[in-house]
Amino acid sequence: MNKWKIVVSSVTGNTKKIADAMAEAVGTTAIDLKDASPETDGADIVAVGFWLWRGGPAPKTAEFLSRLHDTNVVLFATHAADAKSEHAVTALARAAYNVGPNCNIIATFSCQGQVSEAVLARRAKLPKDDPHTKSTGWITSKGHPNEEDIANAAEFAKKADHKLELLKKFMEKGKK
Repeated sequence: MNKWKIVVSSVTGNTKKIADAMAEAVGTTAIDLKDASPETDGADIVAVGFWLWRGGPAPKTAEFLSRLHDTNVVLFATHAADAKSEHAVTALARAAYNVGPNCNIIATFSCQGQVSEAVLARRAKLPKDDPHTKSTGWITSKGHPNEEDIANAAEFAKKADHKLELLKKFMEKGKK
């Protein structure tokens, strides 16, 4: 198994739950973004988890991603949208855009995360023609991440780890 460094930014605790599940699966501990350095600390994979802010990672996460360099990266996020929605996929792409030089993105993961009551209260006051009022994610995200999401995150981390092992073997064969 590869050595992992898992960094997480979580406001509501949703992304932290996913980070902890991944960390347990790969034998490490998640670090809060505010306490993390962009150095790899000897890790083979640096995983960065975030919540969505205006369709991408929050500014502090984006800045952290930009300071990563020469490493393998896993991105993961929680959000109100369906995990397979264009919004979720685009958010991961926006995060990838921020990753620093010579990084190799190994894998990405996302799942729904329950929206905070404060955000729900603000959404309830939006005009009926606001595009956010048409989204059902505010409703369907309730209770997420659930046990299935957490199990999926742990399995994802194991698969990402295996993927890097295969990539290393492939690269070694290419050198011969």
